[in-house]
Amino acid sequence: MTGRRARAPSPKGAPSRRSVSEADLAGAWIQWLVETRRDYLEKLLGLPREERVRDRGASFPSIQDIFLHILDNNIWWLESVPGDRQESHPEVKGALSPKEIRRVVGHVARASRALARSLTPARLNRSFVIRGVQGNGTPFEMRANLRTILWHVVEEELQHRGEMNALFWQMDIDAPTRAWFSSTLAE
Repeated sequence: MTGRRARAPSPKGAPSRRSVSEADLAGAWIQWLVETRRDYLEKLLGLPREERVRDRGASFPSIQDIFLHILDNNIWWLESVPGDRQESHPEVKGALSPKEIRRVVGHVARASRALARSLTPARLNRSFVIRGVQGNGTPFEMRANLRTILWHVVEEELQHRGEMNALFWQMDIDAPTRAWFSSTLAE
């Protein structure tokens, strides 16, 4: 090796030469999350209700609660914060029916796709004031740009999907994992 980093070949064997903007990459991640979230929705709703809502001692009590948190997190960070509607944010939680969960998934998908299409470098740099309450009850205020918010949403959803995967596997159910190779930017 000469000290140069070797490029991993694309699945077809040719090295990638395409340059991708951060806005395009963030948009592709949002789109990939939307598409693959449907797999988690179907796997979740394929469980009997008692299995969906059973307290499993995870970050949120049930596997359904974890999924609802993912949806709520998307609405909070991608709609309520940029729309300055933090105080009126309608939390997604509780004993939602499958029909209600599907409705929220559809809402998040439409809003996420619209956001992904609208991303530009200038929009990624737009800064927002975020007000909330920490886990210990202490109020906080901070600033973050849309870039930081988007990458946080990606990180947060992947973290909770990993948690859901572990819970599916504990139930001896194949988790609905899908590789990035299915994304719009994969070559």
